[in-house]
Amino acid sequence: MKNPLRYPPTWLIAAGMAAGLLVPAAKSSDPQPANEPPPAAEEPGEIDLAAARSFWSFQPVAVQPLPEISQPGWPRTRIDYFVLHQLDQRKLTPSPPADRQTFMRRVCFDLIGLPPTWEQAQAFVEDPAPDAEERLVDRLLASPQYGERWGRHWLDLARYAEDHPNGAPPPRFAHRYRDWVVQALNQDLPYDEFVRRQLAADHVPSLPLDELAALGFLGLSPAYALDEKFSKEVVASIVAEEWEERIDLITRGLLGLTVACARCHDHKYDPITTADYYALAGVLASTQLVERPTVPLFDEDATTVASLMEDLRFHQSRYEARKKQREGLIRTKEPDVYRYDKEILESASEIQRIHSLLPPGYEKMPRVNAVRDAALRINDEHYVIRELVSPEARFWTRIEYEAGAAQDVAIQVRGNVSQLGLVAPRRFLEALSRGTPRPLTRGSGRLDLAEAIVSDAAPLTARVIVNRVWGWHFGQPIVRTLSNFGELGERPSHPELLDDLAARFISDGWSLKRLHREIVLSATYRQSSQFRSDCYAVDPDNILLWRMNRQRLSVEAWRDAMLLAAGRLDQTVGGPSANVDDPSMNRRTLYAKTSRADAASVLQTFDCPETTRHVEQRSVTTTPLQQLFFLNSPFVLKQASAIAHSASGESPIDGHRAIREVYRRILARDPTSDESRDAERLLDGLSELSVQQRWAMLTQSLLVSNEFLFVD
Repeated sequence: MKNPLRYPPTWLIAAGMAAGLLVPAAKSSDPQPANEPPPAAEEPGEIDLAAARSFWSFQPVAVQPLPEISQPGWPRTRIDYFVLHQLDQRKLTPSPPADRQTFMRRVCFDLIGLPPTWEQAQAFVEDPAPDAEERLVDRLLASPQYGERWGRHWLDLARYAEDHPNGAPPPRFAHRYRDWVVQALNQDLPYDEFVRRQLAADHVPSLPLDELAALGFLGLSPAYALDEKFSKEVVASIVAEEWEERIDLITRGLLGLTVACARCHDHKYDPITTADYYALAGVLASTQLVERPTVPLFDEDATTVASLMEDLRFHQSRYEARKKQREGLIRTKEPDVYRYDKEILESASEIQRIHSLLPPGYEKMPRVNAVRDAALRINDEHYVIRELVSPEARFWTRIEYEAGAAQDVAIQVRGNVSQLGLVAPRRFLEALSRGTPRPLTRGSGRLDLAEAIVSDAAPLTARVIVNRVWGWHFGQPIVRTLSNFGELGERPSHPELLDDLAARFISDGWSLKRLHREIVLSATYRQSSQFRSDCYAVDPDNILLWRMNRQRLSVEAWRDAMLLAAGRLDQTVGGPSANVDDPSMNRRTLYAKTSRADAASVLQTFDCPETTRHVEQRSVTTTPLQQLFFLNSPFVLKQASAIAHSASGESPIDGHRAIREVYRRILARDPTSDESRDAERLLDGLSELSVQQRWAMLTQSLLVSNEFLFVD
């Protein structure tokens, strides 16, 4: 069989990449004869699909009947019936509700990632209205800080970062994707549409141009540097690694299935074949990553447009003269604003880059381009890129394409890029299809794939995201293997509850905010986190939820809470990233620059996940480095000094008042009499220090206290 992975000369790859005509994600096979379809991959005979489709997580979801319970007056939402029923089975009882102060701090950190101020806490505690909790939750869900808190959770799954490992050129304006996630969550964009846009926003009709930022989900996945010295086998291996990165991102992140395990052989435990894997790989092989503007190219400023056109005419004359001197290059037809961007501007230092003349906001970031959804067909002496061209997208691309078809890819036998089997037509996973798998053939197939995930696989997709949301609220999910709903994954602790939530999540329009609201207003969520030895003896891991789990703040929430207490938190939503290791950086930690090659030390110290691999849940560690950070970090000392100065002044006359103010700023409550006495003793024992240093020491001790670091 002819090897379909043939490459142009290395010099041509280098020239194409330098000119912006090729990017690392653009790889493919030789064209098939015009009227001859590629051979289909053999269907696996070992997997009984009918039996496989009976697996629990592949079943349809339905609203469940409410079970009988021992305490009919306890439930506040449907959730509580299923939780109490499980407790009844083990002869356990739920814990008493947490007090209002504790509940408010818990729900504020959960929904917006910030603590309440003392004034807010007092107003809620003293509110006699029966709907006080509902109004609090609705206010938090409507806050712009909600999208920042929950956007951080999603960015963990998306492996969001602003550069690539191994020297690959970093994407520009990567923060646009982060900001899109925040905005989409604040708008309560239905989750099915949230998924659809991240996979195929450029194919969704009538979307505004700035929605293309959603494509950063795929566009910001790790990419690897290519070099003209690489052999075709090395290049093919790099391509295969990038396919696997994105398949793992999509399938574990959205479907909770380890499809990437089928790259080299049929999955050993789940009904996923190598044909399934390479059917999805064809979608990625048919997708090229390019940069596209996310705002219209020109505004209504006639002066600016006229100036640009004059410069373009000048550059055109220069280009035509230079073009006659060069032969053998790829023939291209580029949109005017890009036409001479590489050819002339790199060699004429006196000419300003045209893009610098565009008005502010005309930034570009990596996008999965509708125009470039195609196979790159390569022959020995030349190559032509064939396309399914979206007419409205022609203006945005850097190269004109001939009409053609996107590609299917050959199975790499045992994952060996040099040993190719039959071609696997692009289609959805067989085990998740009730009949013939949906073909993924429109353009690259990304929109078809998105539709399959939120339609054909809707029950599994809903179960996976509902389980993730539950885990982020309670500290432990219903299915403890968050990204593995297959055979090796754990079974749900509350299967009827999971199905009931997933079914109603779909029927409620895939609304994440409705899901949050039901969870945080439940009696289960409202429980105290106090330890109970009788329940612990039966259920030491609290799987049955006989109490609320105590949780340590994430580094983002802890750092942001310190800035808020110091009165220094910049709550501007969105915008470019900043260096979080700089003690003067006072934006929310969500806006820290996220690097795969050079991660910020504070983020590494406090369990931020690696962005080069899928991490289903953050680790929670306690290390000496963390303790040293608490004691010596310039950032912590800076916030402690700011709080001390604000609360005590230069020379406090009323020490009791100042101590009370410090407690209110940091813990949103008044100190007890014992705490006041302890604070006075601490201050008296530091008499050799200045007034401000003494108060800063007191403040720092509260900022690193368990009460500040943990949520009950």
